[in-house]
Amino acid sequence: MVIGTKLRKQLLLAFTAACIAILSAQTIIRHFWILPTFEMMAKQNDRIDIQRVESQLQQQIDALSKMVFDSAAWDSMYDAAKNRRTAWFNNDYVIADALERLDVNGWYLYDTNATIIGGGSFDNNYQPYSPDILEVPQHLLDNDLIILPEEIIAESKAMTSKIHFLKINELPAVTVAYNVTKSDGTGSPVGTLLLWSFIDKEFIENLTPGLADDITYYQGEKAQALNAYITSFFGHENTVNTPIEHDKKLYIGVQDKHANLLFVLSIPMRERTYDRSLFDSSLITGLLISGSVFMLFYLYINQQLLRPLSEMFVSVSSALNHKDFTVRAEYKGDNELHQLGRGMNELFMLIETQRAEIKERHEKLRHISNTDAMTSLANRRALDTHLETLANDPENINENVSLIVADIDHFKLYNDYYGHDQGDKALCKVAQVLKAFTKRGTDFVARYGGEEFVIVLSNTDAQAALAVAETLRKAVESAAIVHEGRKDVKCVTLSIGIASKPVSQQFDSNTLFKQADEALYQAKAQGRNCCVLSR
Repeated sequence: MVIGTKLRKQLLLAFTAACIAILSAQTIIRHFWILPTFEMMAKQNDRIDIQRVESQLQQQIDALSKMVFDSAAWDSMYDAAKNRRTAWFNNDYVIADALERLDVNGWYLYDTNATIIGGGSFDNNYQPYSPDILEVPQHLLDNDLIILPEEIIAESKAMTSKIHFLKINELPAVTVAYNVTKSDGTGSPVGTLLLWSFIDKEFIENLTPGLADDITYYQGEKAQALNAYITSFFGHENTVNTPIEHDKKLYIGVQDKHANLLFVLSIPMRERTYDRSLFDSSLITGLLISGSVFMLFYLYINQQLLRPLSEMFVSVSSALNHKDFTVRAEYKGDNELHQLGRGMNELFMLIETQRAEIKERHEKLRHISNTDAMTSLANRRALDTHLETLANDPENINENVSLIVADIDHFKLYNDYYGHDQGDKALCKVAQVLKAFTKRGTDFVARYGGEEFVIVLSNTDAQAALAVAETLRKAVESAAIVHEGRKDVKCVTLSIGIASKPVSQQFDSNTLFKQADEALYQAKAQGRNCCVLSR
């Protein structure tokens, strides 16, 4: 009787020890591996959401920057700054209706001494407005808002920009400035072109659809009260910290150049789809049920708990080590651990879907950054990338490569006669003709700037390139785009310069472009509406 009692006690003690050991092991695994892994993935999603908002805000700033860039690198603007054509600038740019459509508050053109040549501002009701910080030269210099000649020389490049977040009359705003230069990047410094806009709820609502409804905007005292909860400061590298949860929201801050907080954006934090509790009820329940069949305990626990847990751990480890969320384990059971495994599969699937969405958005952003918004042709940035690719391709030394530079004749007269809106439409029509009469597979068509276009012809010799250029010239002339501002002919025409790299010669885009540009000037000198091949 005593032995039986002792044995029962020993078996009970062994069972209890086994249950405690297994329960302790599973608790340790959950505490040190599973829960931290899920928490790590959840925080990674929080970081992705923050970066998504920052990406859309950056895209909005880039759109403003592109408007200023396109106008600053323009011969007409250079002439206006050099000759102080105040009336031209004010009549074409400082228009309340136009600024309201662009959702900006003001344009300014300054000379190299920070003195206003032309420009003006409007408040959020688009009534005339005069902020001292943008109209008093000393304020402009103190706040580093314009581009001085010595800064252009120091940077050794044609275009220099400054983008600042600041307060204008105690309201958050952004300014974008570029130095004014000719379309070909030449000429001495003559001034700065500046565009600015208040950053308010309307500005935030212009972010990509699907984000605006989730973003809350704070400024003033409300923004200052949230300073301790900010996870990331926009525009500052390496400032994305561990996401801080406050009212189930994540916060992004924007500062001025003196590190003063201007405004704060918040987005909802995602719901945590996993159980944060340390003890899983299925674990304890499984241990109690398996007590009556102690000999089958290992097989049961191995089949129902250890195996799926191992598969889950392998999946999570693979995802963390290789950033691969495509690993899926099959969970056929119906207990909580199998449900958790299936839930983890769904979570991985959600992460993979979101990564695909982010990749797609990045591709769209890359496409936008390489496309001219007006003509839908490749822009100058895409052209530079294409030329660099050709230069780095060793096979190009054994092929002809030709480059065409086309310029619309008397386009300034067209703009003066019809206005810039019609001028933009004419540019689009010319772009459509160029695109229609080139081969999409091998030819690269880009808008270089203003009324100038560049076509790169791979595997095309000089005579073939001249034939293509002549086809394009005739096509534009045949399009019969009326140009009453000209005295010689009454339609839009092209002057074209062509240069070609022969076989066995190293590809040099700068030399080729210079030759084509010189040929273009020769075509202009010969009376326009003609093609000239560089010799």
